[in-house]
Amino acid sequence: MRLRYSIALLGLLILPSLLFAQQRERISVTFINPGVSDTKHATGGFWYKVSHFMQAAAADLNIDLEVLYAERKHTRLTRLAREVSSRDKKPDYLIIVNEMKQGAPQLVEAVQAKIKTLMILNTLVNETDIAQFGTPREVYQEWIGSLVPDNHLAGYKVATSIINRLLEQKNPSDSAKLQMIGLTGDFATPAALSRNEGLKQAIKENEQLVELKQLLVCNWSRKVASHKTQRILHRYPDISGIWSANDPIALGAMSAAKRLHRQPGKDIFFAGLNWDQPALRAIQRGELVSSMGGHFMTGGWALVLLHDYHHGKDFAQPGAALKMPIFDEINASNVDSYLEMFGDQDWQKIDFTRFSKVYHPELKNYEFSLKGILKTLPTKS
Repeated sequence: MRLRYSIALLGLLILPSLLFAQQRERISVTFINPGVSDTKHATGGFWYKVSHFMQAAAADLNIDLEVLYAERKHTRLTRLAREVSSRDKKPDYLIIVNEMKQGAPQLVEAVQAKIKTLMILNTLVNETDIAQFGTPREVYQEWIGSLVPDNHLAGYKVATSIINRLLEQKNPSDSAKLQMIGLTGDFATPAALSRNEGLKQAIKENEQLVELKQLLVCNWSRKVASHKTQRILHRYPDISGIWSANDPIALGAMSAAKRLHRQPGKDIFFAGLNWDQPALRAIQRGELVSSMGGHFMTGGWALVLLHDYHHGKDFAQPGAALKMPIFDEINASNVDSYLEMFGDQDWQKIDFTRFSKVYHPELKNYEFSLKGILKTLPTKS
C-alpha cells in the first residue's frame, strides 16, 4: 500500500514537469511573407509589421521562426515554397498566404513534401483550387487549417464610418445624394474582393442617400492612389467621401485632395485599413475618420494555434477553416490610448502565452483581437 502511495505521489510530482517540458519544446515554423521587407515601400509597412508581431509571439511560445520575403513578386511565392520543401531539414510547420492566386501552387509544394501548412489572411476562393484541395484536412491532411480575418466586415465598417460622418455634415434641406468613390487594392486577392463587397453592402443599405460613382484599382500604392484621385476629383468635383482598401491608399488620396484645395475632415472624408502610423497621426489631426486594423496580428495568432496544435490542443473545433473578427476600429475616440500603449510597436509587452489553451486550459474560445490583448495587460492606476 505504501509503495502504491509513493508511486502515485511521484507521478503527481513528475507529471507537471513533463507537461511543462512538453510546452517548452521548441518547434520550427517558416513563414513565406508575400510583402516587402522595406517599411518605407510605397505599399506601406503592413507585411513587415506582420512579421514583427509574429517574432514577438514566437519568442513567448518557444518557436524558431524563419521569415522569407517574396518582395511583392507573386511568382517568387511558389519558388520560396519549393525551396523550403526541398530542404533536407524541413520546418515543422509552414505558414503561407494566398496572395495573387499563389496559395494553391504553394500548397502543392508543401503537401508533396509532407509539411504541415497553415494558410493565413487569404484562403482559397478559386473554384478550381477548391475542387482540388477542398477545405483544410478534407483532401490533404498536411493542410491543417486556415485563419482569416473578416475582410467583408472590415470593408463594410470603413464605408459606414465615412457615410455616418457625411450624414452628420449633410444639410437637411439638400436632397441630392452624397457622392463617394472607392479605391481598392486589386481585383484578385480574396482580401480585396471581400473588402470591396463590404463597401458595396454599405452603399446598398444607404442607396437613397449615397451614390458610389466608381471603384478604382490602386495596386495598394499611395502613389497610384494619389494620381488616380486627382484625376477622378476633376471628373467628379462633388465627391465628399473616399473609401480606401488600406491606409497608404487613403493617405495618397488625401494628398491629392489637398493639392486641389479640399479640406480632409471638413469637406471631404477618408477612412482606410492597416493602423499605419501616418494614418493614426492623421486621425489625431482630424483628417482621417478611422482606420480598421489588427489583421497584421493574424500571423502571431497563427503561431498560437500551431503551438497548441503541436502540444495536443487541436484548434479545429468546430472546423479547421477559421474566420475570426480580428479587425478593430481606431478613430478619434481611442487613437490616443492606442498610441500611448503601442505607438512604439513593442509587441513584446504582450504575453502571448495568455492566449494559448495549452498554457491556459480554462480558455474556451480564442480571443484574437485588440480587446483581447488589452484584457491581459495591467491596468494603470
